[in-house]
Amino acid sequence: MMNPLRRMEQFPHKPRSLKTRLITGLVLSSIVPLLLLGAVSYYVIYHILDNKTANSIRSTLHQVSRNMEQAYDNLNYVSQQLASRDQQLLFLSDDPAEKYVLSQRIFEHLQLVGFTNPDTGLFYIFNPETNDLFYANQPVKAEADGQELPVMSQYKGVTYHAPHSAFAAHEDALVLSVSRPLNIVKRSPQNIYVESNKELYGQLLNTSQYGMDVVHIVTDKEGKVVFSQDGSAFPLGTVLAAGDRDNVMYETLGDYYFFAEHSAARDWSIYTLIHKSIFQKEVWSWTMAWLGIALLSLLLSVAIAGVIWRMVYFPLRKLNLEIRRFGNNGLDKVESREQLSLTHVVEFDILLKQFQEMRSKIWALMAEVKQQEEDKRHLEVEKVIAQINPHFLYNTLNTVQWIAKARQQDEIVQLVTVFIRLLRYNLGKDGGMVRLRNEIDALQDYVSMQQIRYNHEFSVKLSADDQALDALVPRFLLQPLIENALYHGLTGENSSIELAIKVEQGAHILVQITDNGVGMTEEEIEALLVNDIPERDKIGMGIGLNYVNTMLKAHFGETSRLQAASSPEQGTTMFFRIPLNDDT
Repeated sequence: MMNPLRRMEQFPHKPRSLKTRLITGLVLSSIVPLLLLGAVSYYVIYHILDNKTANSIRSTLHQVSRNMEQAYDNLNYVSQQLASRDQQLLFLSDDPAEKYVLSQRIFEHLQLVGFTNPDTGLFYIFNPETNDLFYANQPVKAEADGQELPVMSQYKGVTYHAPHSAFAAHEDALVLSVSRPLNIVKRSPQNIYVESNKELYGQLLNTSQYGMDVVHIVTDKEGKVVFSQDGSAFPLGTVLAAGDRDNVMYETLGDYYFFAEHSAARDWSIYTLIHKSIFQKEVWSWTMAWLGIALLSLLLSVAIAGVIWRMVYFPLRKLNLEIRRFGNNGLDKVESREQLSLTHVVEFDILLKQFQEMRSKIWALMAEVKQQEEDKRHLEVEKVIAQINPHFLYNTLNTVQWIAKARQQDEIVQLVTVFIRLLRYNLGKDGGMVRLRNEIDALQDYVSMQQIRYNHEFSVKLSADDQALDALVPRFLLQPLIENALYHGLTGENSSIELAIKVEQGAHILVQITDNGVGMTEEEIEALLVNDIPERDKIGMGIGLNYVNTMLKAHFGETSRLQAASSPEQGTTMFFRIPLNDDT
């Protein structure tokens, strides 16, 4: 099995910019939901629109079929009114006087029938064998004689004709019509013909009621086309195969969907046919609208990605520029320490501020390290100078000690002995760090020497926890503190200094020097901690508190710095804390 690292080396991924990833992410986050929503919506809306359109067409077709039945019933009713007893008697009578009276009554009756049935147009009585016309209410076209009309159905002696051209003169419209014998029971040779007015066809079989272009077809009981609004696509005489039309919403016929409505009472059918492109027009309209919305969303996503990229790129560029300036020579150039100009983007401004704080801390740390190095070099020089020919000093002091012994000057002997021990400790070469017990021993020698000098006018009380005695501390850490107490705390014979070394919570050592002197102001304390004691004011080793503070921070950190508490006439307390190291 190939090592994954080796595989990455053989097939490294091409790095991609943040801009490319951002635009890709926004585009995908816009397109994928749109595609999913579009697919689901298309499926749902297609069925909703399909059902809505189909239901609307089916409902309209049902109403058209009902209206046509009603229209044919009205025409049949008019034919029944025309088949009066007077008309039948007229054709049976041979008496001229009786015929005249009956004719007058028939004309009055025809005027009444025409007035009370406004949907009725032409009607007349004719003999189909001789083509003779009788009692026509308006002029008739010559071609009406002997023309065979399309038959939808025949019911109870009445023939229902499919829509055809009007027989009324000066009319080119399509009409509905019925015909029947004058006397159905006796099958009289005279027939009655009634057709609708020219407006009725337009009211029944117009396409505006569907809201789209449709084609109407009427078939007889055998399914043969007896009327067609599109003779080229569905010519007369064509037979439409009848399916299970009661259980389906619509069927497919070539490029058309067709809806059927069957008249059970008259045994004829009417069809509404719609081209597939027209039927799906609403679905395609919605699809195009969705595609427009998707394209607009895509363009908007790209634009938003560009805006976000500009919002991210320029702050990143500024941050990168600041890092480069700082990385090249930011510690040396003064202009690199100027405050950063913000980007007005909260997240990037926080980052820039943190970078500024980090840069400031680095500058401060570098300055501190530089100062510590200078202090160490200064101390090494002083130490070298102090160690110049120490044997000469020891030999001279030993000589003084023997002379004092010979002359029985015990106090001088004691003073020189203490001084030699102190000098040997101060000029020792066993490293910069010593045990705290050694520092205390040297401090006691120093105190003994100062008591001889001041004729025992002050007392020093020393207490230390045994656990702290083996802690490692820098040389001369305690002597400058005692020197400061002697300088500022001696007020008379009752002067006292107290040195207390305690272990706190097993983790830190507290060193505290307290005197009962005149005290100091905050300005004086600050001057002592920052500056060395003036040469004319030095009373002991002359090292100064600044050395103590520097050594504490150099070896133990800023938290171990020397601190002071004092007030006039209340004495002074100097203290510091150092960690209890593992060597204790």
